[in-house]
Amino acid sequence: MNKLLGLSVALLSGAISATAVADVNTQEYQIRFTEQAPMIDGSGTDTAWLEADTLTQFTFPWRPAVAPATEFKALWDAEAVYFRYRVSDDNIAIGTDPKRAILDSDRAEIFLAKDKALSTYYTMEIDPKARVFSAKAAYDSENKKIGSLDSSWKWPGLVAKSSTMDKGYIVEGKIPLSTLTSLELWQDSQKTELLCALMRAEFTQKPDGSLDMGWMTWIDPNTAKPNFHNPYTFGSCKLTKK
Repeated sequence: MNKLLGLSVALLSGAISATAVADVNTQEYQIRFTEQAPMIDGSGTDTAWLEADTLTQFTFPWRPAVAPATEFKALWDAEAVYFRYRVSDDNIAIGTDPKRAILDSDRAEIFLAKDKALSTYYTMEIDPKARVFSAKAAYDSENKKIGSLDSSWKWPGLVAKSSTMDKGYIVEGKIPLSTLTSLELWQDSQKTELLCALMRAEFTQKPDGSLDMGWMTWIDPNTAKPNFHNPYTFGSCKLTKK
C-alpha cells in the first residue's frame, strides 16, 4: 500500500510539474500587421512604428534599482517580423575584447523557443554597434539549467541595425517568416503565435574598468540569481491583424 501511495504521489508530482511548465506565463505582446514594412536602418524613425503596440514594462528582477526606460515594438507583414528596441542609457558599454566583445556590451535580447519546455530555443543579442551574438540552446529541466548552447549557430536571414543617440541607443531587426517556419517556432497551425522572451543587458563600466552587469526582463522569472535561460522568462508574441 505504501509503495502504491508513493508511486501515486510521484506521478501526481510529475503531472503538476508538467502543468507548471505548460502554464509558466500568460504575458502576451501583440505584433500588429502592417501594410508598409518599416525600413530597418537603425534610426528607428520610420512612421510605420506608430502602428505598433508599445511594450515598456521592463524591470530589474534581481536588484532594487529602478530600471532605465526600455521600449519594444514589433510589426509583421507577409515577409517578415520587424522589431525595434529604443532604450535609455546614460553610460553605454561597448565591449572591445575580440573574443567576447558583444557579451561585454549593452544589448537588446530576444529568445524564441520551439516549445514551453525549451527543448530547443534560439537566442539573439544585439549591441549598439549592431553586432549579433546568437545561439541554439536546450534547457535541462531536471537540473534547471542550460543543457547545451551552440554559439556557432546563426539566424538565417536576420537583418540587424543599431545607432546611438543622446543617452541611449536603438536596435532594429527583421526576421523572415520563412526562418520562423523552418525552425519550427510557430506554436499554432495558423502561424500566429511565438514563445518569446524579451530582455536587455544593462551594463555600466566602472572606474576600474570592470562592468556592473544589470539584467532586465519583461517578465520576472522569480529566480534567485540572474538567469534569462529558463521557461519562466518566456511569454507569448502573437501576430494579429486587428
